[in-house]
Amino acid sequence: MKYLSTLFFGSFAIMAISLTSCGEDDGGGTTPPPPPADNSILGVAADQGYTDFVAAIDACGLTPTLSGDGPFTVFVPANAAVSAAIGLFGATDPTEVGADTLSSVLLTHVVGGEVYAGDLATGYVKSSRPVSTDFTSNSFVDIFVNTAGPSVAQAGEVILPDASGGFSRIPFAAANIVVTDIQCDNGVIHIVDNVVVPGGIGQMLTANPEFATLVAALEFGSTSSLNPYGDLVVALSDPNTPFTLFAPTNAAFLAAVDLDQDGDVDGDDLNALGPDAVFGVLANHFVAGSMVLSSELTDGQTITMASGTGQAFDATALTVGGAGLNAGGLDVCAGNGAIHILDGVIG
Repeated sequence: MKYLSTLFFGSFAIMAISLTSCGEDDGGGTTPPPPPADNSILGVAADQGYTDFVAAIDACGLTPTLSGDGPFTVFVPANAAVSAAIGLFGATDPTEVGADTLSSVLLTHVVGGEVYAGDLATGYVKSSRPVSTDFTSNSFVDIFVNTAGPSVAQAGEVILPDASGGFSRIPFAAANIVVTDIQCDNGVIHIVDNVVVPGGIGQMLTANPEFATLVAALEFGSTSSLNPYGDLVVALSDPNTPFTLFAPTNAAFLAAVDLDQDGDVDGDDLNALGPDAVFGVLANHFVAGSMVLSSELTDGQTITMASGTGQAFDATALTVGGAGLNAGGLDVCAGNGAIHILDGVIG
C-alpha cells in the first residue's frame, strides 16, 4: 500500500507539471515572453503621450531615421503644438501637408549628438534640416536657442505662401522648452510647447532679438521708392531665391545710426535718415541670387551687394566693407541662404 500510494502521488505530480507546462498555449508550447520595451526616441515619445509628433514623423517617412542608432537630440512638440502647426499649412492631418514640407519642419527639431539642458547656450545650433542643394551642398539650417527662455525659437513670424501666390507674414509664439533631458536608448528628448517652422533669412531675423533693429530698418526701408523687392523681410525669406546677408546687430546699429543719441535706434532716427537712405544702407548688406559661405570668401575679394557697389573682404582684419565680422556668427544658415553677423554697419 505504501508503494502504491507513493506511485499514485508521484504520477499525479508529473501530470500536474505537464498540464502546467502546456499552460494556455493551444499549440502545446510555452507562452512567449513579452516584447522588450521600446526605449528609442519614438518609443519613449509615444509612451509619454506625444503621439501627434510620432504620427507626423511616420507620415513623412522619418521613422527609420529616428529609430536608428543616433544619437540624436530631439525637441519634441506637444500634441496641441503639432495640430496648430499643421493648421498653418491649411491641413488637419499630417499626411495632407506633404512629405517634403513636413520633413523639413520636423528635421528642424533634430540635432545630431546628445545635447542636454546643461549643454545648451544662447546662440545657433545646426539642425538636421538640409539647406536646398540648389543653393549649397552639405549645409544645414540653424535654429536659435535662447537659454533665458528657455526656448528653441523666440516669438517671431512664419512666412508662408498665401492664396494670392505670394507670401504672408504670420506671427508665431516662442517654442519654449517645458521638459528637459528625457533619456532614450538612441538620444535625448526635450519637450517644447510650439513647433519651430523653418524659414528663410527674414524669418530667422524676426526670431532673434539681437536683430530687432535690423528688422525695423528692413520694414522702414521697404517703403523706399528705390526698393525693387517689396517687403524686404518677406523677400529675404523667398524659398526660391538664395541670399547672403551681412547682418548688423542691435549694438552695431546703435553705434552707427543713433542720430539723436538717446541710447536707442527708433523711428526718430529712421525718419531723420529717410526711407531711401535706409534702403541704400541695407542694400549694401546683402547679395541677391547667391548663397556665399565664409569658406568661399578670399582675402581681398570684392563682394557685389544688391546696391551694385563692391565691398572688400579682408581676411586678416575679418571685415567686409570695413565693418567687423563676428567670428562666432559666420555661416548661420537659413532655408534659402546664409547670414554672417556684423559687429558694425557697412558705410
